[in-house]
Amino acid sequence: MSSWGNKDDIASPGTVALSGLTVTGTGTFFANNYASGDVIRIADAGGDAVVLTIANATSMTLASNTELTSGTLTGKAHAVSEKPIYVIETDTNTTGTQTYGVSTAEQAADQALVADDTVNNRGIANTAAHAGWVKIGDIYTDANGNVRRKTETLVAMSTITGDADDDTVLADS
Repeated sequence: MSSWGNKDDIASPGTVALSGLTVTGTGTFFANNYASGDVIRIADAGGDAVVLTIANATSMTLASNTELTSGTLTGKAHAVSEKPIYVIETDTNTTGTQTYGVSTAEQAADQALVADDTVNNRGIANTAAHAGWVKIGDIYTDANGNVRRKTETLVAMSTITGDADDDTVLADS
């Protein structure tokens, strides 16, 4: 497997419990839905983690918990994607929670909203420059009073699928 894929959201049924590096599921299908190298985000855990191994439908082990702020959780929702694992494991300037899968349709929708300030009511002057895995940073006001949003294309590609629940950050495709 490459160090990223093209799925922004993989079906994530059930709930999970987290204890250290062990994730235990209830009503989950880990072995059928996920693969080693996928990235999981667990509600209230504070960040993302890379899946190391999958034992069966309800048990998996994480590669590390460097982005996670909570060590033990139970009954939590989760989301899984194929975002770049280097962001979680080695990039000290970017976190998984700043990384979004942006399809060409989502990029076009975001550009349309940014261009029409009456719709988005945010007045943000820039959007994701390319479809693919994109880091969306802070919104700030520059020296000329323009509101800007920092973005960086991490992996340029046009085949991102499965729009994740990030519509408060990017326009819905």
